[in-house]
Amino acid sequence: MNLRSLNIAPRAALGFGLLALLVVTLGLFALAQMSSMREQSEQVESNWLPSVINVGEMSQDMLRIRALTLRLLVTRDAATQQQSVSRIESLKDGLAKAQGTYNALIVLPEERVLFDRYLDLQKQYLTLQAQVMSLATGSQVEAAVGLVNGEMNQLADTLTSTLNELIALNNQHAHRATDKSQAVYFSARIWVIGLLIGALALTVVLALVLTRSIVRPLAQSLQVAEVVATGDLTPQISIQGRDEPARLLVALKQMQQSLRETIGRISDSSNQLASASEELSAVTEDATRGLQQQTQEIEQAATAVNQMTAAVEEVASNAVATSEASRESDRIARRGAAQVQQTVVSIEELAAGVSTNVEEVGQLAEQVHGISKVLDVIGSIAEQTNLL
Repeated sequence: MNLRSLNIAPRAALGFGLLALLVVTLGLFALAQMSSMREQSEQVESNWLPSVINVGEMSQDMLRIRALTLRLLVTRDAATQQQSVSRIESLKDGLAKAQGTYNALIVLPEERVLFDRYLDLQKQYLTLQAQVMSLATGSQVEAAVGLVNGEMNQLADTLTSTLNELIALNNQHAHRATDKSQAVYFSARIWVIGLLIGALALTVVLALVLTRSIVRPLAQSLQVAEVVATGDLTPQISIQGRDEPARLLVALKQMQQSLRETIGRISDSSNQLASASEELSAVTEDATRGLQQQTQEIEQAATAVNQMTAAVEEVASNAVATSEASRESDRIARRGAAQVQQTVVSIEELAAGVSTNVEEVGQLAEQVHGISKVLDVIGSIAEQTNLL
């Protein structure tokens, strides 16, 4: 599994989880070994050692009973004999108590066999011991001595041997438990040291892997950001994984692409602006030339209008003169036939005036034609103005 496919938080949780698992495993193993050592110690403490103590007490009580029994044989004082009997009975009670305690501590089959044999021998021995006590207190010392030196000594030796076997057996298993506890201790020590070394090595490896999986992509992102900050948008950005540094590289790559596109659009806009500026300059020059031409045509139109105004005034003046001449002719016609000659003369003068008027009308027509040209110029100017 690639660590770069995980986010930093799950990745760190996985690493620390492995460390925690290793620590828990080490702790559980140490606890198990400690429990095993404690179990062996408890066996020694609660079983084997009390068994040895109780067997020792039983052996000691039997020896004391045997010694007090022999004391009965050598003493003749009734009080001393009675004291010895009381002590023997007390020792028998202590012996029974020690036997009951030891019986509860028996765990091994061979130990049970030895203890049952001991009980059988003890029963026989105590039966003979009771007979010896009876004979000794009854002043039958020789019979009591014979019984002691005979069967009772054999039972005592066998009983002692059985007790020694029980003590040896318990000591043997106590030593075994002690040896096992030591073996567990040394084994646990070796395993704990090994696990500690393994945990340390794994911790170092996990720390290196986790740190490299975070620091390397961050260093790559920083390098890319520094290159982009210098204005270089050409480097190719390689992206691996799906963690936060990988997403940061994706964002940097998108930013790089966006900056490229933005700079490209700015370059295109600059070129278009330069072209538009050139076109605007050409249009401005054309407009300037058109304005100059319009100014000239306006000046020509103004001149033509002045000329037309003068021609109109002249035509009006001629029309007034023609009206006065017509009224004069009317007055002359009313004078009668007598003045025909004078009228003819006047008509001739009128004809001359009419000819003059005809010429003036022709000139007026030419001036009107000039006015038409001026109007055409004004229309051309208006069209150019509309075009602008």
